[in-house]
Amino acid sequence: MSWQKEMRANRLAKAEAARLDETARTGNEIARMKAAGEVARADREQAAKLAAEAKAVADAVRAKRRADRKAKWGTVTAFAKAHVVDGLIYGIALVSFAMAAPAMSGYGEDVYRSPLGGFLPLITELGMWAFAIAVLVSRVKAPDRPVWGYQAGVWVFGTLAFLTNATHGWPRGFDAALIMGVVSVAGVIAHQLAIATPPRSKAQRAADRLAAARATKTHAAARAALKAAAAQIDADGNARLTYAPGTFEVRRRRLVPVTPDLDVVGPPDALDAELAKLLGSGQPDPEPGPGGGIATDPGRPPGPAREATPDRPAPGRTAKRRDRSGPATKTGRDAHFEALRERFVKAVEAGDIDPGTASIYRIAKTLRCGKPAAKRLLAERHDTDQD
Repeated sequence: MSWQKEMRANRLAKAEAARLDETARTGNEIARMKAAGEVARADREQAAKLAAEAKAVADAVRAKRRADRKAKWGTVTAFAKAHVVDGLIYGIALVSFAMAAPAMSGYGEDVYRSPLGGFLPLITELGMWAFAIAVLVSRVKAPDRPVWGYQAGVWVFGTLAFLTNATHGWPRGFDAALIMGVVSVAGVIAHQLAIATPPRSKAQRAADRLAAARATKTHAAARAALKAAAAQIDADGNARLTYAPGTFEVRRRRLVPVTPDLDVVGPPDALDAELAKLLGSGQPDPEPGPGGGIATDPGRPPGPAREATPDRPAPGRTAKRRDRSGPATKTGRDAHFEALRERFVKAVEAGDIDPGTASIYRIAKTLRCGKPAAKRLLAERHDTDQD
């Protein structure tokens, strides 16, 4: 190979090496640019994400503030709507105090010839307002508590404020005295009429009158019962009052027994429940012990009941039973009533029951039976006495 070809080959090799180097440099540059683009895109995405989060947080804060403002405003408007009358009345009271207090302060300094006279409104104006607020607070916290003392304080201090302001304005004429006196008490009068003593409906007044009448009658009955109560003394000398239960009418501070109307169904008691249980079964249960239930013959064999004459009907009932011919079969109810009749006769003979003065309630309690049975026994006794 000639030196010319060798030089040409070297030049070609150098050119190829340069081209490869340039290609490598270009690839590296492209890779660096691509990496930089990726980083920039990631930065932009991160920045956009952070901006969106910040915007969401700001929107949430603004929404919360807006909701809080709306809730507070709703509370204020609801309170204002519920206290429209209070707002108007207290507005009148504020204007009245703002007009009367400075005048009374200056008048007090002139009267007392001292700056301490400026405290005169604390007596004339705030005095009646202290009692007015006391009336309102007492009626809210203790509705049953009387407030006539507070009301008397309101009118006493109100009269004092009116006369003091009128005296202050009298040197300028009657109209000035009247206006200053009215302005000083206008607020407290409006407060007492509209807020401290709000008007009541007709139904509320009727309910209050009924409750007062009920309380009065209950108190009178309790006092009469206390007056008629007996004292039970034990061995140690301790006294205990005993009361006679029953239905009474208060007459001239005395308790007069009242016989309940048996046609009116009242609340069942223990005696009625026991009687209903006994009458509901075909045969009465044996007596569980002394003093309770109806005793029966446990040795009597089961079978048809013994025959007996029918019972005498109670007054006011139809006489159908009298027209029956022949003996009648006695049921468990008849046997129970016969046992009650025997106990009634024994109680009368023993002196536990006086048919002439004993009430139906007393008979039912002594015999431990229902009131209808006691009424029937008493009616039969009266018929027997008349015969």
